Amino acid sequence: MRMIILIGGIMVELKTFNRLREGRKGQLICFPYLGGYVYSFYDMVRAMKEDIEIWVANPPGHFGSELGLISDIDELISVYHKDISKIIQPGSVFFGHSMGGIVSYFLLERMIRNQDEIRPRKLILSASAAPSSFEKKQYSKLSDEDLIKQIQVYGGMPDAVLNDHELMDIMIPIFRADYGILETSAKASYNKIDIETHLLWGENDKAETISYAKMWRNYLVQDFNFISIRNAEHMFIHHKLEEVITYIYRFMDLDSMKVKEM
Repeated sequence: MRMIILIGGIMVELKTFNRLREGRKGQLICFPYLGGYVYSFYDMVRAMKEDIEIWVANPPGHFGSELGLISDIDELISVYHKDISKIIQPGSVFFGHSMGGIVSYFLLERMIRNQDEIRPRKLILSASAAPSSFEKKQYSKLSDEDLIKQIQVYGGMPDAVLNDHELMDIMIPIFRADYGILETSAKASYNKIDIETHLLWGENDKAETISYAKMWRNYLVQDFNFISIRNAEHMFIHHKLEEVITYIYRFMDLDSMKVKEM
């Protein structure tokens, strides 16, 4: 899915980010979870007030992308970094759920290392284990059957999808490539970044342990603000939507805004 936008009177084509909403009270740039794509955030965007500009990363090789799959974190960040400067606004906030948290971190780290003029002012990690938690994992090399079992640990995938063999034939290479990104992120070089960071975590998360969340301290100069969401599993971005949005508003200094009635 290509997107054509007008920047400074010039038409610019984007292959890696899609704007789902225009707004004037802040900019939120979202990064999807493993196997996700632009419209994985559709329900969240619908429930948020219109005054927030919302962009979502369009992972290469996922639904809606014309690019090929990528299985290496450095290569993925290079692709995103080419386009981020075309869309980012001063005061922007990065939000990444699960795998998206790791991707957003490494993109931000690249922007800081390259001394990009405009960078996000805050980072929101949601259900995201630190990259080093994948150091000894080799999920990308699992058989198709075992890979599907691993995906089921995260929850949120309907049986109708799992039982659709044609759809799973499309999804399995995507899952495999995404796990490759996570596994290479554990070995990627980085410098600790100095940014205000908030970490949302489901107290009933069965996919990742809280010890993996604490490992983020090895990647950040400042300690992060840890928020535990009650009765929430790993994919709480879908079943605890109102709470997630409330925290996003708070972290974006928009406490007065309320979640829309759907």
